[in-house]
Amino acid sequence: MHDSRKTAHVPRNVRFTSRRQLLKEMSQPAVHRLNAVMRTTRRHRGEWIFVLGDIAESIYYLQQGRMKITGLGDDGQEVLHEIIGPGEIFGDISTILGIPRTTSAQAVEDSLLCEIRRKDFETLLTSNPEIALQFLKSLGLRLKKAEAQLLNLICNDVSTRVREALIELIASQSETSSVEPLRIEITQQDLANLIGASRQKTWKALKELEASRVLRLKYRSILVTAPHKLRHGERLKSHSSEYNVPGV
Repeated sequence: MHDSRKTAHVPRNVRFTSRRQLLKEMSQPAVHRLNAVMRTTRRHRGEWIFVLGDIAESIYYLQQGRMKITGLGDDGQEVLHEIIGPGEIFGDISTILGIPRTTSAQAVEDSLLCEIRRKDFETLLTSNPEIALQFLKSLGLRLKKAEAQLLNLICNDVSTRVREALIELIASQSETSSVEPLRIEITQQDLANLIGASRQKTWKALKELEASRVLRLKYRSILVTAPHKLRHGERLKSHSSEYNVPGV
């Protein structure tokens, strides 16, 4: 059946690279004041930074590695909210509001974290307007990204949402627009949770991309062999008739 829904184009400036740029825009004195209250720690792959319900005592700046932010659905199953890369700030909302954690954060790979305690963060914001403004911009960009994700979920089909999610994941791993193959460490179930689709429909969209030689499916990962095809939004041939979706 023909899908009459129009594709919703997510603004390219509402991406991980936009928020990563915020700290680069700070003056050197502001960066020095920020570094003075940061504590750097290394976290191993699979390690939990915090879990749902924990007391929120710190905010985090991800210097190296990747984190996945998850919650719980109504059925008690884990729901993936996002996967973040270097330059991202997380854990700040609950910390600022002084409420228990509403999400969990787990290292997807070995990571380097900068931690700021709540009291130090509050003092930093009240005494440094420049830093407070940059964090306010970061929150604003996060809100715009959430709005774009909602629009994407409402207006776009699963194939489009898969491509948009892969573009975001590529951007979170690399600041450059490389045309070289790039491996994304994510399971098909996590990708399905990320875009709000069933695993079966997500698998079908991925197999269409694989048949078009855009990517190759690996164990617990996706090797994007032609990133430029995703970025340019090239129209791909439909191979849906070649695959029987499991369980459908």
